[in-house]
Amino acid sequence: MNTLSDESITALERAAGECDAARADLEDALDAAEGAGGHRPDDDHLEAVADALRRWQEAQEAFMEAVAESEVPDPSMAAMLLMRTADVDTSNARMGLPGAHVDGADQPFELDMTGSRGQALTTAAMDYL
Repeated sequence: MNTLSDESITALERAAGECDAARADLEDALDAAEGAGGHRPDDDHLEAVADALRRWQEAQEAFMEAVAESEVPDPSMAAMLLMRTADVDTSNARMGLPGAHVDGADQPFELDMTGSRGQALTTAAMDYL
């Protein structure tokens, strides 16, 4: 049975936490863009969305690097072991992001992308990343 070293657990936990924080920031940025009153989100809104996506992508890359440096063969095994040993959910670390691909991050993207939120996300991913 594969196990995770304390060093691997720490690195995976840190990266998963950074993914969670970036997702929360992305949700806030999308909410702010949606609150623009039906108008096209301005550059400040789009830059905030793109920044959150970029930080999420970087944290996912750090997670995948930690998986590669650990004793486990793939992200799904690392996620299972991390959940079991440290009760850490790695969903955001494994979620595929539009416009910000990371190898190994292949779980469904589960954010509300309707209306102006979707427009802001799409525009930020295409024009600002």
